[in-house]
Amino acid sequence: MRILAVASVTLVLSGAVTLGARQPGGRPRTVLDGVYTSAQAERGVAAYTEHCSRCHRDNLRGNPEALGLTGARFVEAWREDTLFSLFDHMATRMPREPLTTLPTPVYLDILAFILQFNGYPAGEQELTVPQLKAVRFVDKGGPQPLPNLSLVRLVGCLTPAAKGGWALTAATEPVRDNAGLATTPEGSRESAEAALGTGAFELLNLEFLPAGFTPAAYSGHRVQLKGALVRRQGGDRINVTFLESVGASCR
Repeated sequence: MRILAVASVTLVLSGAVTLGARQPGGRPRTVLDGVYTSAQAERGVAAYTEHCSRCHRDNLRGNPEALGLTGARFVEAWREDTLFSLFDHMATRMPREPLTTLPTPVYLDILAFILQFNGYPAGEQELTVPQLKAVRFVDKGGPQPLPNLSLVRLVGCLTPAAKGGWALTAATEPVRDNAGLATTPEGSRESAEAALGTGAFELLNLEFLPAGFTPAAYSGHRVQLKGALVRRQGGDRINVTFLESVGASCR
């Protein structure tokens, strides 16, 4: 299995995006379903005040050097991704001044407080690490189409296109994946076993993948790729940042 990725990217987080647990009727579980408790959020208030409010402020609006943790911009940055991405960003980068690593339960409490502050309902069970990849962060109006230029992951068939280009056909619906270049064996196995879809995407920036990459060598392969989603009237595109073969044939 060969993995090919662009050498540099501004945002790299660990972990793979998973399909997640589903509610009755097949609906994926989201933050609208009550994934933390009020007691957990209350603990998070104290932890946030001690470790986060200096930069992100008591009103969570942030400052010119610290992004806000509430409002439309915050929701737009993370919606349609799993809670794991937001948690991992916090746990690997915050607090920044001074750079400190807090115990995992403290990060979970702070995340619960952020959800509560943003108006997401509490539930009867505390948020835990195993739940993070199974819960999607969505707007309070529910799941919506991905924002343009979202970092996404999808699976499909690498197929020659017109004028020497390349396309991804029989593609799954793009899933937001702020993990950038990161991948895991779990994510690769999931992509190898996923049911293919009906989408088609023009692939750009393949020439920026590592030296020696030749698309023709993977023609007809099932591939997992990541990149920026570009929605347009003439056909959707992916500006590819990462590509790996997860099957020598596309089926």
